[in-house]
Amino acid sequence: MADATKQPAGPGFRWQPNRGILLFTLLFLPVTLSLGFWQLDRAEEKRALAAEFQGREVAAKVNLDDLETGGDHQYRRVTATGRFDPDHAILLDNRVRQGRPGYEVVVPFQLAASGRWLLVNRGWIGAAASRDQLPAVAEVPGDVTLSGYLYQSPGEPFTLGAEQWRERWPQVLQNLDIPGVATLLEVELSPWTLRLDASSPGALAVGWEVINVQPEKHTAYAVQWFALAAALVVLALFANSNLGALVRRRS
Repeated sequence: MADATKQPAGPGFRWQPNRGILLFTLLFLPVTLSLGFWQLDRAEEKRALAAEFQGREVAAKVNLDDLETGGDHQYRRVTATGRFDPDHAILLDNRVRQGRPGYEVVVPFQLAASGRWLLVNRGWIGAAASRDQLPAVAEVPGDVTLSGYLYQSPGEPFTLGAEQWRERWPQVLQNLDIPGVATLLEVELSPWTLRLDASSPGALAVGWEVINVQPEKHTAYAVQWFALAAALVVLALFANSNLGALVRRRS
């Protein structure tokens, strides 16, 4: 008698393949997962970069002439005594600070003791109202002792077309082309540039972003990609089965 009062069991879970949705999921699920893990890797790289910079930021400054030409000197804090070559300055174009366009001023510098050359980034200067008018940069005469940290671009910078080299100085470039500058000057240049401290002679508006995107933002991007991957899986489940009907029946 008890068995007669039981409700008949409803249909169970059934797989009903939808080829279009399956193909879409198979194509894009690996992409979203890969992008999520890539963002996590980028976050870890940025944390390591920040830790390296902070570690060398508190380290004692060394004389640039005492450093070996090889080795990893990224963010190494140094002092350098020598003389600027103001006749061969480089202006790095399209450098925006606080919404204002301008340039970074890079000047060749010869070390007094060894005679070696390197490029010194003096910092940012605002652009004139007209693109045809270049900013006037105050010169730094005589022998001076600079302080700052060494920097080398970690990868090939993005450039819109080929650099346009001028017949006269200063050169206006999109990115710093050290080999190209060395060829024009007919000198051997260090692969490292010196970014000046604010208190250093010749410093303009300094202060560079060591990390352009914080690790937390990369982590947030990763979460978004993984959420999209989860949404694809849920979409595939509902579109290729009777799961939706089962959910509605139980609600």
